[in-house]
Amino acid sequence: MIKYILFDLDGTILDFNMGEKDAFIKTINNFFDYKVKEEDIKKFSELNEYYFNEYKNKKMERKEFHFNRFNEILKYLGLKNDPVELNKYYVESLKYEAIIFDDVIEILDYLSNKYQLFIASNGMIEVQNKRLEISGLKNYFKKIYVSEDIGFNKPDIEFFNYIFNDLNDFNKDNYIIIGDRLDSDILGAINSNIHNIYVNRFNINDSNIKPEYEVIDLLKIKDILK
Repeated sequence: MIKYILFDLDGTILDFNMGEKDAFIKTINNFFDYKVKEEDIKKFSELNEYYFNEYKNKKMERKEFHFNRFNEILKYLGLKNDPVELNKYYVESLKYEAIIFDDVIEILDYLSNKYQLFIASNGMIEVQNKRLEISGLKNYFKKIYVSEDIGFNKPDIEFFNYIFNDLNDFNKDNYIIIGDRLDSDILGAINSNIHNIYVNRFNINDSNIKPEYEVIDLLKIKDILK
């Protein structure tokens, strides 16, 4: 019987794509007299995703991930400055980007009356805490589990083992994770033998990772968790 719901944050509850875009534009505008184009935003998003996956898969440290994404985008834009300083400004800007998807409040109201809700996020503690706070969503969740604090990223089984230990409940049937990433949320759930719901907002599934449940928006979860 499900007791604990682990919610991913970015892409599931908060619109990370919009937050990433806004924070990137603010960062470039702060350092340069340069008008950011849509293709620049797309390129930064691609670089951010690539280097994040390298970090998530333990191929580089967090500092390298942060440095490389701005070092590469500066080369692409033909601009010169310190990638470390740009990253600092970007991270600070990202803290205040808390754009909530339209289906979030209703589903949290529904689920919080029936289950214990938690955040389970790959990210930085200071960023995720601040974004939850300013979004007004923090009180829905009993606790926030963030990879930077745990020391492991989803889909690493140790990320989930930390939560089981912290809650002192090792019955895997009591847990379900809700997330938008097959390669971290769903794969992590499969590796850890817990239930999972894939939030496929853009109707894309080109992976061989098979979720237990799949929904196009959070409100469809009412049909699963009754």
